[in-house]
Amino acid sequence: MWGKLVSSVFAERMKLFVALNWLFFCFIVLGAFLADTGFVNVVEVPFERKPLDVEGSLDYFSRFLFTFVFNLFLSGFLLLTVTGVIFFPLSFGFLLFRGFLWGVLLYNLDVSAFLAVLPTVVLEGEAYVFAALAGLLLGLSWLKPKWVYGDEQLSRGDSFRRAVGECKELYLMVIILLLVAAAVETATIAVTGF
Repeated sequence: MWGKLVSSVFAERMKLFVALNWLFFCFIVLGAFLADTGFVNVVEVPFERKPLDVEGSLDYFSRFLFTFVFNLFLSGFLLLTVTGVIFFPLSFGFLLFRGFLWGVLLYNLDVSAFLAVLPTVVLEGEAYVFAALAGLLLGLSWLKPKWVYGDEQLSRGDSFRRAVGECKELYLMVIILLLVAAAVETATIAVTGF
């Protein structure tokens, strides 16, 4: 049942999802390119590799939990979704800005470090695209219901309530992707020290 719900919401918004994905990952490449050409000044931060400060499975679990909660609530929900409810272009703008910053940050990594963090970047990036899509839907649903639901004659309130239902389904994907990303990031840090 859940798969049908998510797939129906996803199918209705496929073009927007693909466009957001394409732009987000292009902005990562753009950020790295501009950092490489010197157009964006990259401050060299001394990167010291060291093992985890405290050993033990609880510490890995704490790191995993902190990463997941931080990425879900602050990075995903507050930055990308809530801002879209307030003013829908902010979700889009913050998503692209995040991609650009990631590109600038990834520019200085050597190949082994880049390959180590790449799975986390892809998983978190996909989750943030879903969160931004939710913000765009919520923001547009109360501002211009016809843009979201076409010829259906929905009031702003009905349109917003329907969008909240769709966004619940989108946020299931956000949660799953961020859980996997937090696990991958924690494992990457534990194994490589990055």
